[in-house]
Amino acid sequence: MRFDQVQIRLEPLSASNCLDLAVLFAGRYIKPVMQLTFAFAVPCCAAVYLLSYYDELELDFAALLLYFATAPLGVWLVTGAAAASFGEPFLWSSVARGRWMMIVRMCGWSLLLRALIGSTLGVLFFAEWSSSVRIVVTIGLVLFPGIWLALRNGFFVERRVLGRLSHHLHETRGSKLMRKRSSDLFGSALLIIIFCVLLWCVLFIACDLLMYFLFQIPVFIPRIGPDGDLWFLLGGDPKVLTLMMFCGFLVYPIGRLAWFFTYIDLRVRRDCWDMELQLLGEAQRLEGQA
Repeated sequence: MRFDQVQIRLEPLSASNCLDLAVLFAGRYIKPVMQLTFAFAVPCCAAVYLLSYYDELELDFAALLLYFATAPLGVWLVTGAAAASFGEPFLWSSVARGRWMMIVRMCGWSLLLRALIGSTLGVLFFAEWSSSVRIVVTIGLVLFPGIWLALRNGFFVERRVLGRLSHHLHETRGSKLMRKRSSDLFGSALLIIIFCVLLWCVLFIACDLLMYFLFQIPVFIPRIGPDGDLWFLLGGDPKVLTLMMFCGFLVYPIGRLAWFFTYIDLRVRRDCWDMELQLLGEAQRLEGQA
């Protein structure tokens, strides 16, 4: 690895800067990013369409499938993005070469972590409580443990992958850093989520109208009218659920890459990565000349 060929800005970044960098990074490596995204999106969208068409499964199943399917997708994205950020190519072969067992372990841990974070949601689905009690349970059992687990373990993929790339990128103070900067991380995560939700809404409406005007396929908006049932379309229509799932997969890489750059920003602010890696790059350059 050549530290004098770092492909990203090693400087303090705000949450909006991380989002900008994520968009630019995804645009630069659009081919491998789209390959990874479609590898997960196509089978999941097909499963949602078929199961909602034949078994009448609803929105909760599609949301649950998207929630768990993006866990391994995020592992692959971060593995490739970390390599590309520090001078290696972002290709399927380079991502997988010598890292299969590491990727499998990280995918398993990521799925387990999401199961732990989302397990308390089952209390809300299966318990017949009033709306006020449901809100209290949501705040008490879902938000606080979920946010704590997500922030405490939110960067485990970044820490593992970067440590595997080079011992100079390894660190042992990740938990302490996240505890000290938990409020800043929560604000960044909230901004990234809001941006991704808005982007998903815009992309869903754009794809819906594009399919209608180009191919005369009414999916959502063209079917809303005096006789159209809005909640039925959102909750159980196969075409609407499939398009929602597909747009969710397209938006997810932006949010995941922005969270990866949030970790880079954390290391630059707290560990002075910019100075350390610049010195390492200069040392490698001098060794090459010698």
